[in-house]
Amino acid sequence: MRARGRAWSLGLGIVAAGCPEGGEGDGGGSVGTSTADSGSTAASTDSSTTQAMPDGSSGESSSSSGGGLDFPPGEFDLLTYNVAGLPQGISSSNPEQNIPQISPLLDAFDLVLVQEDFWYHEQLSAEVTLPYASMPWSEMPTLEDIGDGLNRFGIHPFVDHERVAWYDCHGTVDCASDCLATKGWSFARTTLAEGVEVDVYNLHMEAGGCPEDIEIRTNAAQDLVDAIAERSSGRAVIVGGDFNLSAEDPEDVEPLGIILEGAGLSDACDAVSCGDQRIDHVMVRDGGGVALRVQQWWIPEPFVDARSGEPLSDHLPVAVTLRFEPE
Repeated sequence: MRARGRAWSLGLGIVAAGCPEGGEGDGGGSVGTSTADSGSTAASTDSSTTQAMPDGSSGESSSSSGGGLDFPPGEFDLLTYNVAGLPQGISSSNPEQNIPQISPLLDAFDLVLVQEDFWYHEQLSAEVTLPYASMPWSEMPTLEDIGDGLNRFGIHPFVDHERVAWYDCHGTVDCASDCLATKGWSFARTTLAEGVEVDVYNLHMEAGGCPEDIEIRTNAAQDLVDAIAERSSGRAVIVGGDFNLSAEDPEDVEPLGIILEGAGLSDACDAVSCGDQRIDHVMVRDGGGVALRVQQWWIPEPFVDARSGEPLSDHLPVAVTLRFEPE
């Protein structure tokens, strides 16, 4: 049984607390499930955002996985979901009605990465009982400082949570208005089992289709690769989130290739031939004695409005089952 308490990451450890109080998407798409052929069975208390690349000590845990680990294999379900949490009337969704419906659905997963969790974090987290969570950007967001919208929940403890902004943005009233938020990525080192660590990145990339947006996404892809090389050299890595990149769009091929090849990652969708590429991705790689095997990729069905049957966000949720085993 999962503990119902909540802990927030404080950078170097986990502090227990009481129970919690109770971009443009890609449109629709058919619900699909893909399964691998084989296989058995929080943010730091300060909400500051780093824009320069971190130094070598930033985000590093005092422990290291190292090679030659011996541990029993395990599995966990990961969800990445852009919840369209801009204020009502600005969001292209209906967050006042939809986000309270999203909240109880998150408990079905072991690790949840959310994007655009801007304005309704209290409602989003109200019915989540997963024991570990990142602190939100701020308790009282404003339109002048709406934050990065990146948060995470899970059953596994994590340390060294940090938020890093992209070096640039484009558009305030045009080109998807990316500069209205502090888009970027967040990092945390997550312990899946005793001695089994994986570095988990949650990101939200530039959304617009203007030439400036395309250039920023390409440069941001290289910045992400550089950050992974510095923080996570030789370690197992998961990168999930709203990439705003599709392999079907010619202008997205280059930045996707930079991330996949530069960081040595594999797209979970490709690993099980799901055949339905979208702009929300989960990417993984082995390292530090930990191998990550994609078992299943699917679009969870319950994330629809109880009355209308319409999706609860302008993005569909993406779920992946990952198996971890000795490398």
